[in-house]
Amino acid sequence: MKNSLTIIALLASGLPLVSMGQARQAVIDAENSFAAQAMQAGTKAAFLAYSAPTALIAEGGKLVSAQEVWQARPVQPTTRLSWYPILADVAQSGDLGYTTGPWTQLKDGQPQAGGEYVTVWRKQPDGTWKFAVDMGIERIGAAPAKPATVPQPRLQPAVATPSMAPSGIILDVDRKFAAAELSKPGASYEQSLSAEARLYRPGLSMMQGAAAVANMKNLGDSYIFAPTTGYLAAAGDLGYVVGDLRRMATAKHPEEKGSYLRIWRREAVAGWRVVLEIFNFAPVPVTTAGPNGSAAQSPLKRAQ
Repeated sequence: MKNSLTIIALLASGLPLVSMGQARQAVIDAENSFAAQAMQAGTKAAFLAYSAPTALIAEGGKLVSAQEVWQARPVQPTTRLSWYPILADVAQSGDLGYTTGPWTQLKDGQPQAGGEYVTVWRKQPDGTWKFAVDMGIERIGAAPAKPATVPQPRLQPAVATPSMAPSGIILDVDRKFAAAELSKPGASYEQSLSAEARLYRPGLSMMQGAAAVANMKNLGDSYIFAPTTGYLAAAGDLGYVVGDLRRMATAKHPEEKGSYLRIWRREAVAGWRVVLEIFNFAPVPVTTAGPNGSAAQSPLKRAQ
């Protein structure tokens, strides 16, 4: 019945009728092919093949061109990057989707590091899927097992509504969230997180669902978000925003700067809700005692 209502809404709106199941499988297939090429031909070849011309990645806390970074990066024949999706979703219009899961860096076949990734996929004019944004952090704890079938969010999305200004609408949603977070740290998360939300933070275990809501409700830190660009699917039900991020200094930690990716989903009952958010901070200098008691700076490694 729900699928029938979605089809009727898409026909009435004039949006192209797309099988969400087929589009979602196409995104999962693109992700798996991306990972397979990384293992077979190397990470550089895979990222250049599967990134859109304007795709962004986080490099040292900054959003940079994926094509420019990977074109300049040397080939590392003994290093490989392995990953797989554990969650995937697409818009009802079949033009935008995302995947998330664990990654592992291998050197000579041995694991060196691991973490979680988020990839936003957009359908290209030629019908292929390329990633628009890719961001990751190092993992805290064990990697989740590879599922036999990649699940999708269980909450029903809102009925498709065509949008004439995709970027502007989703940026406005994100700006309102940023303003609320600045005025009442943590409260905006309690009001805006989906019941199935996943939050990725460097140095912390993944927060999901009710735990994410509870943790962010008690947040004492203040985050300043400055959205730079975003995209809303033609169906008006799924979108993403990327931008600059700053966490104010406290007695417990210095000021940190970085970038963020936030995925918004318009749900049938709750309206616009954050379903996924990931931060990538720039390396923070760590002060250590130098010769004769002087201060020396050493970089603190962060996931790139």
